[in-house]
Amino acid sequence: MSQPIKYPFLRLDNVNRPYADELKAACAQVIDSGRYIGGQETAKFEAALAEYCGTAHAVGTGNGLDALRLIFQAYIELGQLKPGDEVIVPSNTYIASILAVSQCGLKPVFVEPDPSTHCLDNENTEKAITKSTKAILTVHLYGRIAKSSELTEIANRHGLILVEDCAQAIGADENGIKAGAIGHAAAFSFY
Repeated sequence: MSQPIKYPFLRLDNVNRPYADELKAACAQVIDSGRYIGGQETAKFEAALAEYCGTAHAVGTGNGLDALRLIFQAYIELGQLKPGDEVIVPSNTYIASILAVSQCGLKPVFVEPDPSTHCLDNENTEKAITKSTKAILTVHLYGRIAKSSELTEIANRHGLILVEDCAQAIGADENGIKAGAIGHAAAFSFY
């Protein structure tokens, strides 16, 4: 006989119950439109997310890896990055961050995180910069933003592109600036 779970991991039924009618209506709108990719609902979401984050644009993609990969590919297409360029990444990031860098022919350079925040350590970041470094990929973790004003200053001083991976920080802010509006480009997922 199996024991009941004493501490269930996550009960989405309890979380969703107060919003069930609204969620079902939103799903019905998408189903009735016949547009599961793109369409009016996606455009409304993109506009609302951009406004919420304080950015000019937001573009929906299939997932966070796609979003990050498209960001790096866009910088390559613009001539601001080229295969072989180094991108600083936190060593404790999820593999999607590394895949986005490496699949674009860029070289990830791992930097140890700040032990108190688990986010990118600014001092270690500064030490890792070489003449081949062209970008920093900061990963905001556990609902908190990496010390981004300092990272922005480091990126600006060295002429580096600052990309944010905001998978775990939607709604987080630093001094009134929300995740997604700190760097030159940002990617979210619904992790």
